[in-house]
Amino acid sequence: MATIKATCPMCGDVDLAPRQVHVRVVEAIEDALSRRTYTFGCPLCHEDVEKSADEEVVRLLSTAGVVIERVAVPAEARESHHGAPLGYDDLLDLAMALEDTDDVLALFAEQRIA
Repeated sequence: MATIKATCPMCGDVDLAPRQVHVRVVEAIEDALSRRTYTFGCPLCHEDVEKSADEEVVRLLSTAGVVIERVAVPAEARESHHGAPLGYDDLLDLAMALEDTDDVLALFAEQRIA
């Protein structure tokens, strides 16, 4: 079994087994924006330590036997969006427009909501 050497900010270098390390990769729209971290409980001071990791560190930890948790971001969050975000006034306009119509599809077809 591989031994993983990590650094605790309080204790310095510590040796860990692969089962003591947890890797999480949160995938973003662009791979460069993905968030990769690894965590471990220090065997000396028992504090939880979290550190960022690049793709090379993730690959090395995976090779050593650490299980990688990949968190898939929903497709809606990965879409590119254009225009300003909706504001409070936009929601009020929508609520008022919905009060005046029974046909929501026609409301949007008429583009009464800007």
